[in-house]
Amino acid sequence: MLVHSLLDANHELVAVKYFVSRTKTYPHDPMSVERQNIYIQALLAHGGVEVVEGYYNKNKAWVPSVDSRCQTCSVSTNGFVHVIKIEEKRTDVNLATSLLRDAYTKAADAFVIVSGDADFIAPLDLVRHELKLQTIVFNPRQRPTDLRFHATYCYNIPRDLPAKCQLPDVVPLPNGRTIHRPPAWA
Repeated sequence: MLVHSLLDANHELVAVKYFVSRTKTYPHDPMSVERQNIYIQALLAHGGVEVVEGYYNKNKAWVPSVDSRCQTCSVSTNGFVHVIKIEEKRTDVNLATSLLRDAYTKAADAFVIVSGDADFIAPLDLVRHELKLQTIVFNPRQRPTDLRFHATYCYNIPRDLPAKCQLPDVVPLPNGRTIHRPPAWA
């Protein structure tokens, strides 16, 4: 598992929580929901992961076009184009709330976030400076994150590591069935 391979030997992993929003079906990717369901089932069956769900809002909206070719095309109205706007809801709030609850209840001595999202600056600051607990950020992006200034430690995840830490191609379920890696993930 990715987190195991990132932590020092002196850290004992107490819990792993995966914060995710359930995707919706899109015309350009009709299998997205099925693939995500397979992944979440495999995580749960493999064990040791709590899945905490948010959701996506999917709305139609008129937004300014950034492509000058669309400024005057037939789908544009005064430089605006009609798009499907997808907004993730509650995932970041769920993570921040869980981090703060676990820190206040002293569920661990150190807390790890795998993210580069600056939305987590305030909860990291609170846990680190007010509760005096260790915070560790593993940044999945290859560019620096502002979280590095707010965590006790911040490391970039090596580019090749996630490929080495994937679930097996076949994951057995408790009911005797198996889950197979979708071909699109190979």
